[in-house]
Amino acid sequence: MKNVLICFCLLFAAASTSHAQSIKTPPASKQAAVAEWIGLTKVAIHYHRPGVKGREGQIYSDNGVVPYVSNIPWRAGADENTTIYFEHEVTINGQALPAGKYGFHIIPTATEWTLIFSKNSHAWGSYFYDPADDALRVTVKPQACDFVEWLSYDFINQTDNSADIRLRWERQQITFTVAADVVGITIAGMEKTLEGLDGFDPQSYTTAAQYCVSVDREMDKALVWAQRALDPNFGGQKNFNTLSTYALVLDKMGKKTEAQAAIDEALPLGSMSELHFYARQLTQNGDPQGAMKVFKLNRERHPEDQFTTIVGLARGNMAIGEYKEAAKLFRQAAVTAPQGQANFYEDLARQCDEAMNK
Repeated sequence: MKNVLICFCLLFAAASTSHAQSIKTPPASKQAAVAEWIGLTKVAIHYHRPGVKGREGQIYSDNGVVPYVSNIPWRAGADENTTIYFEHEVTINGQALPAGKYGFHIIPTATEWTLIFSKNSHAWGSYFYDPADDALRVTVKPQACDFVEWLSYDFINQTDNSADIRLRWERQQITFTVAADVVGITIAGMEKTLEGLDGFDPQSYTTAAQYCVSVDREMDKALVWAQRALDPNFGGQKNFNTLSTYALVLDKMGKKTEAQAAIDEALPLGSMSELHFYARQLTQNGDPQGAMKVFKLNRERHPEDQFTTIVGLARGNMAIGEYKEAAKLFRQAAVTAPQGQANFYEDLARQCDEAMNK
């Protein structure tokens, strides 16, 4: 009977332990996550947020909650590893770091903090930290900040190509800059996409080629893509969009004669909307005279139109400095504008009036 009772107690203990592992209770430190996209690159931070909880003045010191010890890292949060994920290669304060998920640790001192990006992202806290797993170390200067009860990470000072990550807790903060080659990553992604089924869609090729023109990068690739948009072997066809994109690429590459031949072939195929937006694109690309020619052509083809072609002529005149005529046309367009848009064109007319009086 004694043996039976022992076996029963052992089974009960095992069952209780197994059951307890399924029970969820709130963690002592709040779980949190923040993310930001730099272009197409996702940057995500997962961490636990310790609270000051009445220990103000005792967080950072030689014997503090976060001790100033030159060789023992802090998990930059609480509980499990704080992790930072980068979808593509980035730079941290100018130093390259490959794409991936990293355990984030910090070695703080009174004057300088060493940030550590570890290839071990699954360990518990910093207890299993090994310098051999370091992917990158960066040093930053801590700064004073307003009191923050719960440790926090956020993204500040965003640009098209970068963002600063800020860590704040108690009355200390640090920041470091994450930057990505947005254009290079975008073009590499387009290359990969065009190797799949999108490689038989002329619209995909024109979109990729137009992007290269807009950022003035990889024009040789843009030319190949513009040509494929016209090539029946890749699902291509000659229409206004494909021919005008081809002309746009040739013009950007300085091949003016070939570009003109392509656009001459494209213009008869364009709809009213296509011609309008093509002319606007010429304006944005610094060719107001070329844009004006297309705006006039569009009006000649569609004399019955009472809005789009009139707006086009107004924009064309504004681009070449004919502000009086532009103001008159914008006010004419305001009368027939879609509901809710009249004020927008009246405002453009006023801008032209002001330009005349300068």
